[in-house]
Amino acid sequence: MANTPLSEAYEGENTKHGAIGHLSVDEALQQAVCEALIEDTELDSTSIGVRVDGETVLLEGCVRSEQARQRALSIASAQPGVSKVQAERLCISDA
Repeated sequence: MANTPLSEAYEGENTKHGAIGHLSVDEALQQAVCEALIEDTELDSTSIGVRVDGETVLLEGCVRSEQARQRALSIASAQPGVSKVQAERLCISDA
């Protein structure tokens, strides 16, 4: 998984893809969450990975503070179509 982009690392046999030019519901939700995290000017989302399983968003990686972790959770939760956010694998690191 080292050197593998997050989007490829999480693709498995159950990954759903839409027709050419169209995203599946999971892919569209993942894209919306990623874009919202990137666009937030108060959060460094460089090390945050996003996976989606139905209406559940899974955040992984590291942020620099508990405040940043809570902000990422809040941003993900605010996206239409998200019913649950799991962030057990979103650690806090000052590195």
